[in-house]
Amino acid sequence: MNSSNFIKSQDGINLFYQTWIPSKPKAVIIIVHGAGEHSGKYQPISEQCIQQDIAVVAPDLRGFGQSEGARGHVNSFQDYVDDLHHLVALVSARFEHFPIFLFGHSLGGLIVIRYSQIYAYETKGVILSAPALALRLKIPMIGKKVLELSSRFLPTLSINPMKWQPIIRRMRHLAPYLPQKKTLSYDPHMTAEITPKWLVELLQNGINAITDAALFRFPVLCVYDKKDPIVQPIIIQDFLDKLDVMDKKKLSYNDGFHHLLNPDYHESTISDIVKWIDHRL
Repeated sequence: MNSSNFIKSQDGINLFYQTWIPSKPKAVIIIVHGAGEHSGKYQPISEQCIQQDIAVVAPDLRGFGQSEGARGHVNSFQDYVDDLHHLVALVSARFEHFPIFLFGHSLGGLIVIRYSQIYAYETKGVILSAPALALRLKIPMIGKKVLELSSRFLPTLSINPMKWQPIIRRMRHLAPYLPQKKTLSYDPHMTAEITPKWLVELLQNGINAITDAALFRFPVLCVYDKKDPIVQPIIIQDFLDKLDVMDKKKLSYNDGFHHLLNPDYHESTISDIVKWIDHRL
């Protein structure tokens, strides 16, 4: 059964979330989406989980999807972490006797990592999909300075890459970061905008996550592509190597995709994720 609702954040923002609940759930997975996305993009995963009696709770991050907040903006990355903490408390109360797993893709993966490091909530396991620990794109020093100044003096400046679409598409190293125009027009809940403050917070928390790797103490499954065009696979592997966790597993591909929902392998990947969860129940 699919339903939706809103939960109010600590600072008064209404956050949208969806649930998919089987008749007899044996576990719960909270799915945190990536940048520009929303919870509805993960319906294929949710449907497969339901078939295995795993309940799914999937929020729209603040500033994305149907949640309130300036589009593609966050004042502090901690806001994402606190929002997730608030949702986990709600889910824990509703599913008191069921194990809870956390899943995060890209931006969502980084949020789940930081949440696990800061709050250390006792989850049964964490699934990371191409976590945004670092971008593959190397920002030159002058670019970093401009970004830092913009973040300080124009933190909420809305940057829409679609406005520079003709230029960006000619720069192959930037093309993967450009949303598909067809997708945006077809799906009104997708978001193209980001702000300088959002990007600075993302980059800094990727660094913080690696520095605080020792604080991550949960069973983990990490799915990523060694040729990912958006996030840096080498940094993901470095993070995994730093984890002092006995129960850790990775599924790596070599196809040049960023999203596990890519049609070429999403069915087998989702199946592997569900099996990984089942083995820990």
